[in-house]
Amino acid sequence: MNLAILLSTCDAYAPVARFTHARLDTCWADHPPVWFCGLTAAADDVLPFTGDARDWIGITHQAVAALAARGVEWLYLILDDHPPFGPCQADFLNRVLPANAAALGAIQVNLLGWDQFQPQSGTVLGREHLWWQRNAEDFRWKFSLHPGFWHAPTLRDILAQLRALQPTTLSARAFESGADAAARALDPALCGRTFRICGDAFSAGRRWHERRRTRAAAKLALHVARLLARLGGARTLQKLDDRLQPYFRFVNGPYPMFWSGLISRGQLHAAALDFLERTGATDVARSIRNLPPVR
Repeated sequence: MNLAILLSTCDAYAPVARFTHARLDTCWADHPPVWFCGLTAAADDVLPFTGDARDWIGITHQAVAALAARGVEWLYLILDDHPPFGPCQADFLNRVLPANAAALGAIQVNLLGWDQFQPQSGTVLGREHLWWQRNAEDFRWKFSLHPGFWHAPTLRDILAQLRALQPTTLSARAFESGADAAARALDPALCGRTFRICGDAFSAGRRWHERRRTRAAAKLALHVARLLARLGGARTLQKLDDRLQPYFRFVNGPYPMFWSGLISRGQLHAAALDFLERTGATDVARSIRNLPPVR
């Protein structure tokens, strides 16, 4: 099975993308080859593009088509500001996940697990399929761009179809909202072939915030705390949520990440840095703070 990692970026975010690549090297043993798309400077690991540098859909389509033409069957599509926040479960990502995706006829498997603190809808499968969730066909976020594993030819075709349906649509966010219509236009059955992993079951980390039982206990405690905070009114609940936001937005699993990435509105994401520092990864937080500012 021919695998690759596609890091989607642009010139302004190039230092962030290179940082994410460095984190992949540190956290994910024997990861597939990494390719960049969206950069104008030529390099051996950069896939060239033509057209508007703001056109995420067009650039990504060209990159995926180029990789598919090289024989890449499956790829991890990772946005530039979504590095791993801890050790990856390499065997799961390199071997187990691809095999299960092929066995299920998946076109996409999202690494944001259904068991995390985020919206989800679908049917959870059994042990033989690693407790993955088959997304409901009408689930709004089934094509979310949190790091995901894609069947490359199908992703190529969805991007091309989306361009045909919405020729002026450019952004990654527009892809998330428009991919459903594009997939249905190609083949309505495609919308029943997207999945989410069970994150806590396949975490490689052993720190308190990465352990499955600790996470389960924390979810229960947080639920009770929010119920009690509601008794104090909306402001009390908001204060609690603001304080707990870094933990809520950490996504545990074989590719641990921060839900909203490293960059928010062109600035370093304070909650992501707060989480890293709270969990002892001060050296990683320092490296992020030392990145050149996004232009």
